[in-house]
Amino acid sequence: MTPFVVGIVGDSGSGKNTVADAVQALLGPERVTDLRLDDYLRLTRAERAERGVTALNPVVHNMPLMAEHLELLRQGRPIRNRSYDHSDGTFGPIRAIEPREIILVRGLLGFPTEELRVLYDLAVFLHPEPELLFRWKLRRDVLSRGYTEAEVLKRIAQYVLDAKEFIIPQVGRADLVVREELPDPDAPDAAVRTSLLFRGAARGPAQRDELVPGLAAASREEQGGETVVRLAADLDPAAVDAWGEALFPEHYDTRRIGTYLGEGGERARRPQLALVEVVVARLALLLRDREHGSDKEAR
Repeated sequence: MTPFVVGIVGDSGSGKNTVADAVQALLGPERVTDLRLDDYLRLTRAERAERGVTALNPVVHNMPLMAEHLELLRQGRPIRNRSYDHSDGTFGPIRAIEPREIILVRGLLGFPTEELRVLYDLAVFLHPEPELLFRWKLRRDVLSRGYTEAEVLKRIAQYVLDAKEFIIPQVGRADLVVREELPDPDAPDAAVRTSLLFRGAARGPAQRDELVPGLAAASREEQGGETVVRLAADLDPAAVDAWGEALFPEHYDTRRIGTYLGEGGERARRPQLALVEVVVARLALLLRDREHGSDKEAR
């Protein structure tokens, strides 16, 4: 079977690793090749700082090598690449990466051009509003990556400019856009409002109610070739978990699915996040099975 390529893309701090880790767990790590686009950076963190460029700028990414590796993995052929270490911004040793049933790609610049977009079977973009994105990025960089708050604030202006120019345009190439918004600037993470925009290959399953259960949808609209589902703000965690466990009985684990880094560094949980992660995993299986002419239930 030809590997099925899923891209989970978004701005720095948008939750890519949180969602990708959960999707990988739901699908089963033994079935998934995890490809991290930060490994295709050309420069270390220190070199980028010296030159005054951010990791959001395509000039510091080896796009030709990334495209070559995606092509090889799609053909079922292994690749070799170095790894990027976020703890110090340097590169580790060369390692072999074997293709499995599903190639899960995570990073900033997965499909910045149409030429790269065609290498993905399912393209997902995580799109929190700017205020929420800043909150999550600051929290992650300080609590998980060893930056000081002053260092993050110093660089944020350049990140915002680069995101607008290079990262956000990828929204238009995504099959699924996950939009997250705050009801007001001081609202806690638990109050975040989540909506899902389905287009392209993802729209059919969404219209057939194969992705978002009735218990979760506050509203559903058809807008100019897109299906928009707004999730209920008062989702019942037990109902979401029961739905997820029915779809992924072997891998649904409430200790991992729907969890994220809380304000004080603790593990917090939101049912809306759990639902998003299940939707991405289920959509990948549905599209993969249909692409290969299978009528079996995606599980």
